[in-house]
Amino acid sequence: MILNGKMINPGDLNTPITLKSRSINIDSGSAGRFRVPTYTEIDQVLAKWENVHGGEVWASQTLNAIKAATVLIRYQAGLDETCVVEKNGEVYDIVNIDNIQEKNEYMELKVKKAVGG
Repeated sequence: MILNGKMINPGDLNTPITLKSRSINIDSGSAGRFRVPTYTEIDQVLAKWENVHGGEVWASQTLNAIKAATVLIRYQAGLDETCVVEKNGEVYDIVNIDNIQEKNEYMELKVKKAVGG
């Protein structure tokens, strides 16, 4: 199958991930009333996971600033940039969603995770 000019094999969707919605709650138990994210599971799916690579990304990862990836999944109605992707216990923010060719068959997600540095 060809999607966006790339040959895609549905068998490449072999990485388990969890899609979650995110809401922000105020922690009323603390003096600072911190904003705390709460996650609710939407679905567990199989994805094609490709870590982003290249000079700029390599420099960023060297500084432990960001981990980025491109994730291909089957279409999920209701998924948007406020949702997150969890892989191996790590939570990634969704930066961009592309409903490939507007066919509601596959979605390509650009995700990133800020890490301590």
